[in-house]
Amino acid sequence: MLIYLLLSILSSTFLLIILKSFIRWKVETLHGIIFNYWVAALLSFSIAPAHNTAQLPSLLNMWYVSLFIGFLFIVVFYITAKTTQISGVAVASVASKMSMIIPISAGLFLYNESMGLQKLIGILIAIPAVILASNSGSISNTKSFNLKQIGLPLLLFFGAGLVDTAIKFTQHQFMNDDNRQVVIMSIFASAGIFGILRLIFEIAILKKQVSLRSVGGGVVLGVTNYLSLYFLLKCLESPDTESSTVFAYVNVGVVVTSFFAGILLFQ
Repeated sequence: MLIYLLLSILSSTFLLIILKSFIRWKVETLHGIIFNYWVAALLSFSIAPAHNTAQLPSLLNMWYVSLFIGFLFIVVFYITAKTTQISGVAVASVASKMSMIIPISAGLFLYNESMGLQKLIGILIAIPAVILASNSGSISNTKSFNLKQIGLPLLLFFGAGLVDTAIKFTQHQFMNDDNRQVVIMSIFASAGIFGILRLIFEIAILKKQVSLRSVGGGVVLGVTNYLSLYFLLKCLESPDTESSTVFAYVNVGVVVTSFFAGILLFQ
């Protein structure tokens, strides 16, 4: 499990770095996010396509779950991008990863998981990370952190917590070794469908254009996004491992890693 845990932390941190870099790369954030989901969906299906095609009928039992999580994905991902760009990588990681309290609570009450010393320590370690990251975000943006700036991080907190809880529910109720890739594909494709509807509106009504930069940014983000979800699911599927433990370790790891990445890459 350790290797998947480390890869999950690194890929999730890279997601925040890429989203932060969209401004520097002159990528239209929403367009990049939309293309990212189709890239992730195609990537998940392209792995053993013959086997995945045979598993497609199994998605009929969870179509409503895929649509719900897909909608959450694109909304929360856009909020993550805006929080990262406005408040910084560290603040965005804290807002999204401290939401581990929500899926951890769900694991305790819905799946009768335990609250051991390690989980408690993991949550307590995140508390100083919150203080350090908030200070880092305010310094990097040369303005004080106040209540007026907490709107996006607060939305991100609850949204990310709901996403993680929904992923655990899907993994527990619907996923197995045979259909893992098509389940991942269905979630990403559902997010992509909502994104395409928005893109059609922007092109037809708002007269916006799609740039090659946005397509390229979406490709880079999509590959990383797929790996992030894949490694998280592999952690959740590890034998004798509770989801509350996985979310505690992964989320605290991302908070710490992204804090240092924000300092090194974005000052």
